[in-house]
Amino acid sequence: MNKILLIVSCAAVTLLPRIIPFFASSALAKLPRFLRKCMMLLPVAALGALIFPLALTDFSGQWYAGLAGVAVAFVSSYLKGPMILSIIIALISTTLMLLV
Repeated sequence: MNKILLIVSCAAVTLLPRIIPFFASSALAKLPRFLRKCMMLLPVAALGALIFPLALTDFSGQWYAGLAGVAVAFVSSYLKGPMILSIIIALISTTLMLLV
């Protein structure tokens, strides 16, 4: 019985964060345009805050390789390139910087 309760509890904890945004989306549509745009950009900002420090500290002694990858990905994204292209170019530039 305890195992079943554990599995059901884990399923509920995993399912709730995935369902809540669907119910909150109707409330998001009623917000002013500026706040809606801020809410849409929030995941990107959070992801950037997690990735950027890691890109600089991941390669011990070769922080410039991570910085080069971030810079290339930023420029590619700014030019409205496809996301997969930005990722591939960033991986290639970081790898080349590590080989140099």
